[in-house]
Amino acid sequence: MRKSLSAHGLNTAFACTLLALPAASAFAGAWVAEEGRTLSILKFSHTNDAAVFDDSRDRTRFPEGGTSRQDQLNLYIEHGLTPDLTLIGNFYYNYVSFDSDTFDGSNSGFGDQELGIRYRLNPPGSADGPWVGAVQALVSIPTYDEDEAPALGMGGYGFELRYSVGRGFMLGDRSGYLDAGAALRWRGGDPADEFRFDIASGVALTPNWMIIGELNVIEGLGNGRGDNRMSFIDSTDYDLTKLQLSALYTLTHDVHFQVGYTEPVFGRNTGAAGGPFVAAWWRF
Repeated sequence: MRKSLSAHGLNTAFACTLLALPAASAFAGAWVAEEGRTLSILKFSHTNDAAVFDDSRDRTRFPEGGTSRQDQLNLYIEHGLTPDLTLIGNFYYNYVSFDSDTFDGSNSGFGDQELGIRYRLNPPGSADGPWVGAVQALVSIPTYDEDEAPALGMGGYGFELRYSVGRGFMLGDRSGYLDAGAALRWRGGDPADEFRFDIASGVALTPNWMIIGELNVIEGLGNGRGDNRMSFIDSTDYDLTKLQLSALYTLTHDVHFQVGYTEPVFGRNTGAAGGPFVAAWWRF
């Protein structure tokens, strides 16, 4: 039966379950939400390591025996306002700590909150084809005291503009999806502006289980100034490339659970800790 699905049918099916989260975890940003429906994703992630990428992109360790930890609770919400327009909210609560021979401290509270919109904008010539697309704009708002250390975010307001394309496909008798997006993020304050690129693909192994692989890239544009108070690195201009592998379990049409692991593979002037995450998705 799944082999007989048209490209339009595949895209409609994926639009119901694979919806977008900008920044750290990239879901399927090429699809807009169904009008009148709301998707919520509650995610908990953990990292704790002494690994760091230095200014030469070498993977090394924090000086003075330093270790950085972050526990993050992330609530993502999107709502289909019209058939073509989706409203987005992405909210973070962080616990961060840094311990070394010369510093021992921790901090907790709300981090950088994100609000945005996504608008359907399919690629040219794709009216009856398998590809869909969307343009997304969001603002990042710091909600913490930027003078505290360790900091709960990089500091400064941000604005991001992103375009994503995606499609459903069949791999034998298994359904899958591909999603890719590129963005520019302009940042106020000390952090450097950023170019971001994300690509994700998922394949349904069974009617209930999907395996999802993701690549997330952040490249600093060289105009950062000051220190990175999140990880006690001497620059707010950083690069980071991460790989993520997860399994998504469908309990019902509107309830899903996800478990996975994120691993940094390349970077510059940033922490190199990987870690696990768990998430619950529900739609209403």
